[in-house]
Amino acid sequence: MRLQYHGHQPIELTPGKVVILQIENPSVNTELIQGLQGYNDCLRMIDDGYQELNLSKVMKWEGDLVLNPTKLDSYQTALDKMIVKNLSIEKRDRMNNLAREVYSEMQDSLFEFDLPLEVRYDESLLRLYKYAKIKYLTQVIRQPYGIIETDLKLHLELKDCQVLGYCNVANYLLPEQIQEFATLVEKTELAVLLVEFSEKRETLQQLKQDIYRIDRDFMDWHE
Repeated sequence: MRLQYHGHQPIELTPGKVVILQIENPSVNTELIQGLQGYNDCLRMIDDGYQELNLSKVMKWEGDLVLNPTKLDSYQTALDKMIVKNLSIEKRDRMNNLAREVYSEMQDSLFEFDLPLEVRYDESLLRLYKYAKIKYLTQVIRQPYGIIETDLKLHLELKDCQVLGYCNVANYLLPEQIQEFATLVEKTELAVLLVEFSEKRETLQQLKQDIYRIDRDFMDWHE
């Protein structure tokens, strides 16, 4: 599929590949990022049959995860639902039985008060998971590579998009870490777009990925 930014060459997005868009013009960077956030209509996603796709459904724009690690929290409900959906029958039965025991103990504690109180278990494992407040390991998501890798794996599990987009990754990862991330992506069916606002061409040129560039004079380059 292709991401089309008006007035510029389309960016080829292929499953299992990381593509880099280097932007050297501030106004282009602002407009494009806002387009990825859904604040304007400067971008179009086109499939291989030249049909326009719904950008927000096809692509998840994650932005700068190091500056905004709570982005992962926005997928918590979807994660909880996915976990519960994949529980085996045996696991469900064991958890429900344990939950009933806990609620029974809670009901017994209420008898100590001269009040018409009761507590009932509604058989909702999803509610239990939400109450448990599942969290990501702190030592993992406080590392730039760790949070980006975790985000990729999260969307692989959720199966909620075909393209993932990030920005400023080169500010946090060494070239060899970006290459390691690209190798991880190769084992998936996801396409990944890295948007980098930078004039440091020599840093990005160390990478093996396709690089699209829009320079200060609005000119397109493809390496």
